[in-house]
Amino acid sequence: MSEEKVKKHTTRAIWIVCILILLGIFAIPQMYRNYHAAPYCNSSGMQITLENKDTHKLNDYQKKQFVKMARLAIDKKDGPFNWNNYQNVSIHVYKMKKQSEYGLIYKVKPTIRSKQHTITNSIIVKLANRNLKTYHKFSIKGYSSDFSNFMNN
Repeated sequence: MSEEKVKKHTTRAIWIVCILILLGIFAIPQMYRNYHAAPYCNSSGMQITLENKDTHKLNDYQKKQFVKMARLAIDKKDGPFNWNNYQNVSIHVYKMKKQSEYGLIYKVKPTIRSKQHTITNSIIVKLANRNLKTYHKFSIKGYSSDFSNFMNN
């Protein structure tokens, strides 16, 4: 190859490396933020199914944080409970029509024998911000739980 071709390929390689570095600098932090954030938090106007039997739009971290949020809401309203005595059955998560509001349907099963096998909890929460690391910063807008009936049986 001539010296001119080598120079041309070197310049292209340098530009490609610079572009990749810039993409890494800006894309990786954004991906990290999105991984730890509530999806569609700032959208409003339509209900979106994020997690149920057929739809799986949440990553594992988001799903765990919504479970923690559901448990905290149940503890605030009916608890506190020792969650080691319950098994997760399912968590359904819906982005509600209002901004920052999510509907959670959290089903658990007691590890001890009981007449009622599944306890269903329906909760509507409004997040203080979209960061799910601060899952405890929310307000309860609606609440319904089988725990009250379960504890009386």
